[in-house]
Amino acid sequence: MEIPEEIRNLKFEEARARLEELVEKMESGNMPLEELISAYEKGSQLTAHCRALLEGLQRRVEIIVNGGDPQAKEARCTDFAPEANEGDRSSTPF
Repeated sequence: MEIPEEIRNLKFEEARARLEELVEKMESGNMPLEELISAYEKGSQLTAHCRALLEGLQRRVEIIVNGGDPQAKEARCTDFAPEANEGDRSSTPF
């Protein structure tokens, strides 16, 4: 999917806010069909951009946790979710 430069230049928070606004407008039921389809396409682009940013940040966190070794696969972002390690503090990396 081709993501327009105007979307590629957005920070995650900006893209998410635009996506939320777009979803609100779409859910209102007041958009003509052609406008709705265009909004859906832009929403897909915003979603893809947000996903790409999050994946990049996940890789950065994994590299940091693994001591700068991008090849190490031990840490995953789920390691930082409170429910992932409930009751099992032995797996805490710190």
